[in-house]
Amino acid sequence: MDPSMKVIFDLFHQPQGELTEEGIQRRNKEGKDAAESRELGQQCLNDGDYDAAVKHFRRAAEQRDADDPTHLLDLADALTFGDELPAAYKNFERALRIKESAEPHLGLGVICKRYGRYRDAIEHLQRAIDLEPEQPQNHFKLAETLAELGEKKRALQAIQYAIALKPDESFYHFWTAELLARTGRVDEALESYRAAIELSPGDDHLYLRAAVAFWRAKKVIEAVKAIRLASDLDPDKLIYRGFLAIMLDRDGRPAEAEPEKKLANKMDAYDRDLLNRIIKEIDG
Repeated sequence: MDPSMKVIFDLFHQPQGELTEEGIQRRNKEGKDAAESRELGQQCLNDGDYDAAVKHFRRAAEQRDADDPTHLLDLADALTFGDELPAAYKNFERALRIKESAEPHLGLGVICKRYGRYRDAIEHLQRAIDLEPEQPQNHFKLAETLAELGEKKRALQAIQYAIALKPDESFYHFWTAELLARTGRVDEALESYRAAIELSPGDDHLYLRAAVAFWRAKKVIEAVKAIRLASDLDPDKLIYRGFLAIMLDRDGRPAEAEPEKKLANKMDAYDRDLLNRIIKEIDG
């Protein structure tokens, strides 16, 4: 299961309990109006003080102009961030009743997907697209939801809109490549991996995934070259040496594989498990 947004947030932000003196002051301060409460909420999020951020966003929502859904949306986003999904859903709906816009539909779509209500999610995400067709993230969220539902053809159509709107986003090309690879369209996937790598040439993971696709396409020379490039970018990732050893062995080059095997023997359990999954993938 993917980690929640809050888990990821906690990983990269200062944990609660280690706040600076200024952070503690922000936690305990009360905003004089909706704008100040909102600013305090955003600052507390930056501090990693999630509970205080929600408190300030709640206050901003109470202080807001009755015709302005902005602070309800801030609160709903923060609650989604913390996996408080029923409360988040309620506030997105409140914001939607005040004014229809893409943002609450997007939020409701994300929550519906997390509950497995894919048809409801698609309905909200399509409405978000209708309201803001120029936003690539709306199209990506729809593509992601369709793919999880198993409607891969429609997902590929949706992601193409995201790419057309933001062609320099490496992740959209990578996501497309992964979906194409999963459907057996490996040659097409390689074109998308190429686009992703050209936009983000320092990302070693992209070369790993391209190596898998090259091998599946029976392009051994390119597969070996790709995994060597991945290893050059991050020599500490021994999984790359392990995958290289397997490819060299299978290509009838045991002498070249031997030094790679010796290095790969130092892999930890996590990398061994990941390599086993890669082997299953290339064996089809």
